Amino acid sequence: MIEYREGSAADRDAVLALRRRCFPDDDLEKQDPRFWDWEFGGGRLFLTTSGGRAVAHIGFVPQTYAVGGETVRGALAVDAMTDPEFRRQGIFRTLMGVAREAIRGDYALSTAWQIRKTVLPAMRANGWEPVLWAPVLAKPLLFARGDGGSSAPRPHRSLATLGMTIRGVQDLRWRYEENPLWKYEIATTTGARIVTRRTTLKGFDTLAIADLAWTDRGGAKALLRQACARGKAAGATLAAALVTLRHPALPLFLGAGFLPTPHRFRLLVNVFDPNLTPRVTRGRWALLWGDTDHL
Repeated sequence: MIEYREGSAADRDAVLALRRRCFPDDDLEKQDPRFWDWEFGGGRLFLTTSGGRAVAHIGFVPQTYAVGGETVRGALAVDAMTDPEFRRQGIFRTLMGVAREAIRGDYALSTAWQIRKTVLPAMRANGWEPVLWAPVLAKPLLFARGDGGSSAPRPHRSLATLGMTIRGVQDLRWRYEENPLWKYEIATTTGARIVTRRTTLKGFDTLAIADLAWTDRGGAKALLRQACARGKAAGATLAAALVTLRHPALPLFLGAGFLPTPHRFRLLVNVFDPNLTPRVTRGRWALLWGDTDHL
């Protein structure tokens, strides 16, 4: 018997078992119970079960967005998956409908970063529509010329991310300091902050730029230059960043030698508050890797 329902912490092991069946070799950290507890401690999740076993899943992580000067509550859809034995039966499409109806009264909108093509039809059928593509930019470090100004930045307060996603100090701490498996380096100077993580992307040892925010543009440029210099000195092959085309950081990345790669993420949005629709669909989406669940 197929059942659709909202899940809870009691479903953690069942969801992790489903992930191992769906993505046995992808994002191995996400198979760790500690990572699951961190990601969904304040979120919501929905399941399809068959005979008591989880066969499909979608989760939502709360986010706060700035839309036309207004602060609104949103939710990022994450961890879409269907058991290989239950695919092509419309199960995930139905689950998305159940989830949509359950959350639409609590959030003004929901976003999702779509990577796998198979997920898109079910998302669109339930109101999540594409609004933009965000490219991954990369800069070779292995043969790059040395950068100057590598002195350690001075400690400073955290700054909220520029653009449409708002992060308070508590959100920043959760996102970058409390993750049990993904380790970030946070560098600050007066009026700027950069967050990086060393990882492997497409087989390359990469310094990933997760977040870049500033009130002082010169400070942001210096932090980006220093981060690349530290990555090179540590042996990273590339520096990379996911950035929407209308993010004010894009010129900084291009000026620092980052170039577009063939890899892109598609942002989907479902607006539950009709008063926000024009501003959201035509808005200046300013998002970075830190606004996703992928890095």
